[in-house]
This record gives sequence, structure tokens and C-alpha cells, in this order.
Amino acid sequence: MDEEKDKATRREFLTYTTMAVAAASLAGCAPSKLNRELPTELTAAQLARKRQGRSQVAIVPCKEYSDDLFSLWQEMLKQVKLPDFKNQHVVLKPNMVEFRENTPVTTNPAVLKASIELVKSLGAREITVAEGPGHMRDTEYLLDVTGLGKVIKDAGLRYVDLNLDDIEAVDNSDGLNELNPFYLPKTIVQADAVVSIPKLKTHHWVGMTCSMKNLFGTVPGRKYGWPKNMLHIKGIPHSILDLQHLVKPKLAIVDGIIAMEGDGPINGTARPFGYVVIGEDLAAVDATCARMLKLDPHELPYIKMAGQVVGNIEEKDIDIVGPSPESIAQAFALPITMKDKSLLKQAAEQGS
Repeated sequence: MDEEKDKATRREFLTYTTMAVAAASLAGCAPSKLNRELPTELTAAQLARKRQGRSQVAIVPCKEYSDDLFSLWQEMLKQVKLPDFKNQHVVLKPNMVEFRENTPVTTNPAVLKASIELVKSLGAREITVAEGPGHMRDTEYLLDVTGLGKVIKDAGLRYVDLNLDDIEAVDNSDGLNELNPFYLPKTIVQADAVVSIPKLKTHHWVGMTCSMKNLFGTVPGRKYGWPKNMLHIKGIPHSILDLQHLVKPKLAIVDGIIAMEGDGPINGTARPFGYVVIGEDLAAVDATCARMLKLDPHELPYIKMAGQVVGNIEEKDIDIVGPSPESIAQAFALPITMKDKSLLKQAAEQGS
């Protein structure tokens, strides 16, 4: 039975990658780059981007979305350094990539609502919610069916579809994905601060998607395609790392109350977990979340390199507020690509 299940999962994975790489090939991109390795040597300019000093990460127990999440966060966050958003325009970037009924694909509306309250408490002058869904193009439908639209409307906030926003060129001369200049939505470029609010999920391309990978939704589909095809071809890990320096996120708020395991980020299954993870250093947040899933951050290439060019990923450099990751860690079911990494190579070579 398990062998048959694995065969079915392999077929599903290769079907998905066929669509992703075929779309990129139509854009004139060679699929052979899909699997290219991160560089082993980095320039002085790239290394200089790493955050200096220690990092703090708060792990807040939150059992139900019906709880008063902001009140739960407030008490613990008194012990955590948070950004000062006084008089700033802050863009909140939830994960709204796709919709699957009864499956935790997107950031839960309750977490977005509490995040709005938190950012207001930190002094924000203006708040915008923005996302560029990577798959479904009917954003109005997604806003409605996920419940995120109601939260945004009730809060009296503006929503921007980053796939369709006006775009601006930004310098990426020290980037890893070879796209220079890089084009970002005007809403992101002109924001004073961006907050990443992802859903915690396993991911069949990079092992785990969290606060850093969530920034793929800031990339305009009108320029780079769906599901951001050019970034897949130029290297997903490369692009994840570049986006940290192009977008410059100031805070991460990770929805791990109900997470996703298995064939994430869309076709996995719900995994009740019961935590929200918050911190300024997205590398430290993601490394901590990996440990909570019993994953070694050093085995996830983009997180390993983030420890060189983004922030802290070593336990000794991260101050945890709340329960230790080791004490609450649970082994999540992993995508088949984590068990059989030859599938990624096979997908690239077959143009799938």
C-alpha cells in the first residue's frame, strides 16, 4: 500500500512540475537551470548583507484561531525587540497562493487580524494588505473564499494585487538569480516596511516554506509569470535569498496554529501544531521553525545560505522567548522530493 501511495505521489509531483517548467520554457528559459546549485563562494558585498548581532524569536502557544490571538501575543512580546513602525506605511504580506477547501493553504484570517492589531500597536500610520498569488489569478475569489477579504474590509484597509500593480526596477547587481535589474511592485518598493505573514508548510521544491519563501508573493506575475516561472528557472533558493535584500522585510509572523505537512505548499494535509512564531530576523525565524518540524536548517540549502547573507540560523545566536524548539518539535510528513531528491533532477531533465 505504501509503495502504491509513493508511486501516486511521484506521478502528482511530476505532473505539477511539468506545468511549471513547461510554462517557463515557453518564456524562452532552459529547464536545465531549474536544479542549479547555490554558489559555494560569495562576494564580500553579499556577505556584508548579513544581519549583525544576536536575534530574538518568540514562539507563542496559540491553540485555536478563535482565541484572542493579539492578547496572547502581547504578553510574550513584551520580552521581544520589535520594529518601531511609528508614522510608517506598513505592507502586510499574507500567503494567499491558492485555495483548497478544508486544507490550510493560506494564512488564516484570524492571524491576519491579529497582525493588523499588532502593527497598529507599533505605531503604523498606514497599513496596506498586499499579495501576488502564485497560482490562481482570480484574486477577488481568493479574498472571498479564504476570509481574508472580510478581515481587510472590516479593518478599513486597502488591498493591492501585487501581480497587477505598477512595477519599478530595483538594483540586483549583487544578487544570486542573475536577474538585474529586478522588477518589484510599486507598493512594495515605496513601503516603509514589509511584514511577512506566512502559513507554515512543507514544500516539495525547498523542503519548507515560511517567512522568507513567502516573499515570492511580492514578485509581479505580470512580469515573471505564474507561478513566478522565471524565478523557478533562475533558481528558487537563489530568488528567495535575493528577495530578502530587495524587499527588506522588517518582521515575520508565522501562522503555525494549523500547519501543512506532506506535499505542500498546496496539496499537503492539515497538521494541528498550535504556535505562532514572531521575529525581526527572518533567517532566525525560519531556522527556528525548521527545528520545530524536526528539520535540520543546514539541510535546507536556502536557509543554510541565509545564515551567511541574511541573518542568524545557529541556535547559539538566537534567543528564544517561549518554549524551546526542541521541547515542542514534531516530525512532519515530508514531500516525496525530500525522501527521493533525484525527483528534482528528473523533473528538470525531462522538462517536467
